[in-house]
Amino acid sequence: MHTELTRRKVLSGLAVGAGATVLGWNPTTRAWATAPGSTSGIRRVPALDGTLVLPADPSAFTEDFGHLFTRKPKAVLTPGSVDDIRKVVRYARDNRIPVAVNGQSGTGTEGRHSHSHHGQALVDGGIAIDPKPLGSIHDISRGIADVDAGVTWSTLALRALESGQTLPVYNDFAHLSIGGTLSVGGLGGTSQRYGSQADQVEWLQVVTGNGDLVRCSRDDNRALFEAVLVGAGQYGIIVRAGLRLIPAKTTARSLEFTYTDRAAFLRDSMAVMRAGVVDDQNGYAEPAPGGGWTYRLALGLFYSAPDQPDVAAVRAVLSPQATAGPTADLSFRDWLLRFDPDWAALKAAGFWGAKKPWLMMFVGPENTPAYLDTVLGELTATQMGPGPVRISPMDDRRLNRPNFILPRRRSNEFFEVSLIRFPAPNHPDVPGLLAQNRRFYDRAVGLGAKRYLVGAVPSMTRSDWRAHYGSRWTVLRALKLYYDPASILTPGQGIFD
Repeated sequence: MHTELTRRKVLSGLAVGAGATVLGWNPTTRAWATAPGSTSGIRRVPALDGTLVLPADPSAFTEDFGHLFTRKPKAVLTPGSVDDIRKVVRYARDNRIPVAVNGQSGTGTEGRHSHSHHGQALVDGGIAIDPKPLGSIHDISRGIADVDAGVTWSTLALRALESGQTLPVYNDFAHLSIGGTLSVGGLGGTSQRYGSQADQVEWLQVVTGNGDLVRCSRDDNRALFEAVLVGAGQYGIIVRAGLRLIPAKTTARSLEFTYTDRAAFLRDSMAVMRAGVVDDQNGYAEPAPGGGWTYRLALGLFYSAPDQPDVAAVRAVLSPQATAGPTADLSFRDWLLRFDPDWAALKAAGFWGAKKPWLMMFVGPENTPAYLDTVLGELTATQMGPGPVRISPMDDRRLNRPNFILPRRRSNEFFEVSLIRFPAPNHPDVPGLLAQNRRFYDRAVGLGAKRYLVGAVPSMTRSDWRAHYGSRWTVLRALKLYYDPASILTPGQGIFD
């Protein structure tokens, strides 16, 4: 174990670059002391298994996935143990130093990107925590996985598949840390059946803003359990989780249907979900070559031989406007990794590291056409780049985390409408795209919509957040005061004072 921790510390040290070890904090100058001769009047950092340094090159922790902001931490914690996180958070609380977990360090598709697009995971002048060293899968048993929060979903999914199991919900981009995604929800093509990834959690270990390490679940410390899941990092840092697993099929059949009629696409999308005839469902609007938009249903049916997927049941609920596209059978492993070539191509073309002002909204079905009139009526292919507008139905009966705030609607159903933007790396007007996001956000809110917390919505005010959380605001405010009274955790969200 000690050898493994040492190896991780070396690797993480290479990631952040050589830096000066922090000895303590001077509360008068509000600056770190690193030289042994400058320790007069400082509050010494507790002994750590890992390292707390002023990195020579902090660039790996200055941006999130959106690449829209640069905010520099003053120190980076590379933890050698969960106890390091507990100690440093308690130290930060006592000295009023902001703290955030930032998974942006790392390269390629395996980097544990923070699941945010507007600086939410950044901590200007504070302590950035690198989650990668806490990346162990402790156990996979029948029906549950015990994992560190720094493990990526893709790593866990592939390991679980070795035992014939899979995750109920798997993101399209799965090289994200488990802890970061659980803090915002986590959605995928199976969410119509199973809800969010946060709905699959059996228990958590959490370091609160007080520096306490607490195990919580539906039965023990439930208030904390419900606070940190989809909690935007405001009440505690998830360090370990017990996640539900289900039996995996061996094969996935991929189906596609395209539309030029938006109303038929929306109707069929809802019909497929209601009928429960597929295992995985996504919908997209994509710019048409001659202008306007085309619509695509991407469906997956999971099966194991000798059984075969019931494609006829799918076709039976579709309208005549659906045009069948390509069909393919994939091994379940290949299905899990099917988007990786797309991400690699975006990276090779320079889109991955460029600015990405994504916007994700949840809209009631009766208001979705009006919202799409606004969004699709204004968006251009240049503003979207190679990314689509994802339009997928959801059922709130599958979403049981109280912090997952849902839109005003007449039924249990709603649509996720997400702008998965990849504008060109040299796009001339990214501020204009952000302003457009704000207009789209205001239009959606006027229609009773709610946002997904990772999107890029500029100029969110306290009034905006109160309106977003509605009746839950008072509860969340009390939870913040209880679990993070110094208000040091994840300040980039801008939710609380």
